[in-house]
Amino acid sequence: MNEATKSSYRKLAENFYRTRLGGEQPTPKRIADALKACACDYRPAYWRRLRNALAFDQRERGFEDAAQRLDATKNPVTKDGSVEGVKPKQPRAKRVAKADEARLFQYFKDRDDAGVTAALYVAKMTGARPAEMKGICIVDGKVFIPGAKKSHGGSRGADRLIELPPQTVYAIGKAVRHLQSDMGPIQDRIRAAGKKLWPQRKAVPSLYSWRHQLGSELKASGIDRAQVAYVMGHQSTESVDRYGNAKTARGGRVLPKPEAGADLSRIRVDHSEPPARPAPVKEAITTHSSAALVEKLNTNEQASLPVNHDAIRRLSIAKVGKRQEVSPEPGLKR
Repeated sequence: MNEATKSSYRKLAENFYRTRLGGEQPTPKRIADALKACACDYRPAYWRRLRNALAFDQRERGFEDAAQRLDATKNPVTKDGSVEGVKPKQPRAKRVAKADEARLFQYFKDRDDAGVTAALYVAKMTGARPAEMKGICIVDGKVFIPGAKKSHGGSRGADRLIELPPQTVYAIGKAVRHLQSDMGPIQDRIRAAGKKLWPQRKAVPSLYSWRHQLGSELKASGIDRAQVAYVMGHQSTESVDRYGNAKTARGGRVLPKPEAGADLSRIRVDHSEPPARPAPVKEAITTHSSAALVEKLNTNEQASLPVNHDAIRRLSIAKVGKRQEVSPEPGLKR
């Protein structure tokens, strides 16, 4: 655990004691009870982070028994597979318009915020998850991204080595120097800026917005789905289905690709194919010769067709009137 994470955990724990214990002493039972009581207020992932922060703080203070008790504490909202009462996810913007991107970059450039500017650039060019950014490095002129979502016995998340133009790789190498600390504050600043710039929107851009944007553009480019999964750090092509398509892709830029000779054999090809379009059905009339059509019209099938006698009468009168150079309406001369 690096120092930035330790510092973040200490702040989380201190804030929890101040806001959740009501001034009482942070005994192991009180901390555990308060942690369970606030489970409905947070997303499961944040609740786990808060639990880890409290366990770390108690362990650092020398209270190992309290730390172990917190480690063993289960989220009552998700316990036994229940999802009842889980706080819904905040809506995420899954695409970024060029105008919005330019405005957000300028916002942080004006504030000389190198950390956020670097994170936005890396997210745009690589699609890396925020948790992966501080582990990015340059290897033999390529961008190495360590997979951060490795779980389920190693069946999810994957490291990858991607290729981009040399000048882009160089810029990414410089940018990641600003991303060696906790990404939480950077994401908070992006969220706050989005709400300030677009107060009426329910979903404002986040680092994940550029990840989804890149996923859409990779899919729209027509490259093999396994290659898309590799670049995005998935072990399954099914995971690529969550990204957009040609409608949300912007295009007009060089996209990352797997390094030459990348091993794609470990990627499971299990995505759903779009339903095939039905073959165009030609009218039966195109399969008949003109002679056959005439014969068909002369059969008894003709009797089953509705006949508009009034229309036939008007048409006949019009033809007679034209020959006699009189108005089609009887009794009127031209």
